[in-house]
Amino acid sequence: MAVAGATPQDVSVEMGKQVSTASERPKWGSRGQFIMVLMGYAIGLGNIWRFPYMCGKYGGGAFMIAYIFSLFCIAAPLFICETVLGHKFQLGPVGTFTNMYAPWAGVAYVSIIMTCVILTYYQALLGWAVIYFVQSFAAKLPWHPDECGGCTTGDYFGQTVLNAASFGDEGGWDVQGKLFLALMAVWFVTWLALIGGKNVLGKIAYFTVLFPVLLLVIIFCKAVTLEGASDGVAYYITPDMSHLTKANTWSAAASQILFSLSPAMGTAIAMSSYHEKSYDKLLQDNLVIICCNTGFSLFGGFAVFSIVGYLAGQRGLPVEEVASAGTG
Repeated sequence: MAVAGATPQDVSVEMGKQVSTASERPKWGSRGQFIMVLMGYAIGLGNIWRFPYMCGKYGGGAFMIAYIFSLFCIAAPLFICETVLGHKFQLGPVGTFTNMYAPWAGVAYVSIIMTCVILTYYQALLGWAVIYFVQSFAAKLPWHPDECGGCTTGDYFGQTVLNAASFGDEGGWDVQGKLFLALMAVWFVTWLALIGGKNVLGKIAYFTVLFPVLLLVIIFCKAVTLEGASDGVAYYITPDMSHLTKANTWSAAASQILFSLSPAMGTAIAMSSYHEKSYDKLLQDNLVIICCNTGFSLFGGFAVFSIVGYLAGQRGLPVEEVASAGTG
């Protein structure tokens, strides 16, 4: 950004430095790496965990209508705009906003802070998953009632995995060794994925994106064979139109797609800046990423609600009650 009072020579030198920096920026090894990295960025727990919960809470198919509307009117335009900015300026979020208007650099720093906060949250969740993954290799699952003295899965999670203090107790400051090791393992794997640069990350993304899709397909194939699965699916795809007249349904739908596609975090700007300046398939890539992210959510809903229908039948409860239970 040129300063007031600068001579034409100063401006030309400054612009030359910016062009040089952009031209020296490393580029993607392939188009597929870029798509997979941003798909891995967008697709996550929110698609398979939070989206079905929101559907159960806000009228099944009615929530999907509000969700798709919010996708086209809010999240998709923001996401596409970010990738265009990154491609145009060939810089990360801070450099991009600084070149647009210097005082806007603070916007980029806010997104960086948000990313760091959210990352610590996700790393903790992955640490819990690591513990369950390791313990699942036991001959008998340790959270089965027969193995943990008749405890529920919730009791096992709170008492054994977290070693959480009871409500009203002060607890303590002792480090939980199992949780600490699991968390360090997650951070170490994250470091390995990042230390090799974006091209290594792009290759890893093929596995981290496609393997969960394979697992979801396997879960879906099993879930649809369960007794009562059709009742759950029927609730999932049947809209309760009364929910569309409620503001909280639209608010929840907008927050869900923003949470899932995650525009305004700076990642799309950074990733798209590694394209060649002449790259002309950015719009098509965006459409693939956006459609795959939404498709994963919708398909995951069929698997989840098949299981919800089965659980509702086993417990003798309405599907709606089971679907909206718990925390999303």
